[in-house]
Amino acid sequence: MTKPKDSFFVGYADKLPPMDRRAMVILGGAGIAGAALAGAKLAVHQQARGSGSWDQAKIVDLTGMVEQSPYPVLRTVSLDGQMRSVSLVCSNKCGVSAQLAQFDGKPVWVRGSVIARGRHRLLAVVSDAEWVGPAQNASPVHAVQEEYLGRAALNGEILDAKCWTGAMRPGVGKTHKSCASLCIRMGGTPWFLAKDKAGKRAVFVLTGPRGEPLRDEILSLVGEPVRASGKLIRRDDLVQFRVDPATIHSV
Repeated sequence: MTKPKDSFFVGYADKLPPMDRRAMVILGGAGIAGAALAGAKLAVHQQARGSGSWDQAKIVDLTGMVEQSPYPVLRTVSLDGQMRSVSLVCSNKCGVSAQLAQFDGKPVWVRGSVIARGRHRLLAVVSDAEWVGPAQNASPVHAVQEEYLGRAALNGEILDAKCWTGAMRPGVGKTHKSCASLCIRMGGTPWFLAKDKAGKRAVFVLTGPRGEPLRDEILSLVGEPVRASGKLIRRDDLVQFRVDPATIHSV
């Protein structure tokens, strides 16, 4: 009997025919290589995780002066000996302004965990205990030094300060839009992450044209590439980007 040229695979046979074995090796290798290439392309286009940190187990007490407008900050030298404006935020998706209202412009102690990224510092106040009170021996802080830096037209992204600094990874982009929008709506501090063509970045506190807080007016644009024009105002170690929200548009 003449031996057939083509092998036929039988599922219960002991061995896979040579022709089928070669085909499976070739196709399997091609599939693995294709998956690896696709994974590499996806990785290249992912947002960087960022260098922020938040050790929620490390609780600290800071003393200083509360400033409520436009967003709550503690002006303090007790963090590292330097004058800093530490943004005060909630550990969850909430605001802290109501609890701080009676302390505006007064020396206080505040308890929470530090969120850090680069030179930026936030304090996420504790949620399970008393976290603010009058301070008798707070180190004195000087009056706010305000400096006009000029007008600017910037491309960038509106984001939530806590998310970007270290609470979320990466905390930017459309995939994080709903989270950042909810944080800002509930009392979080909106920042503007400016980006130039060379890839350089800078972060500014985003306010209205007179330095007033922005909330609902910007929610639809959070996490989107946008362009905005306004004034840059330095207040101690923070720079405000004061813009008319009606002039912010997608790019």
